[in-house]
Amino acid sequence: MRAALAAGEVTSSLPSPADRFSIDREAAAKRALKLRAMQHRLQRLNDYCDKAAAEIRASLERSPR
Repeated sequence: MRAALAAGEVTSSLPSPADRFSIDREAAAKRALKLRAMQHRLQRLNDYCDKAAAEIRASLERSPR
């Protein structure tokens, strides 16, 4: 019983992981927002490139050889 109480006292006195590693949640949220915006821009660029490549392939197939 004493060991359980002592273990409880030790765990309650330990710092939380957020405190121990000094995690800045606000900065992390801002980075996540920027990464999502970048992912969206890259997806739009990828879609544009796919469309352009398809148009080029189609025009090459139509042209006489």
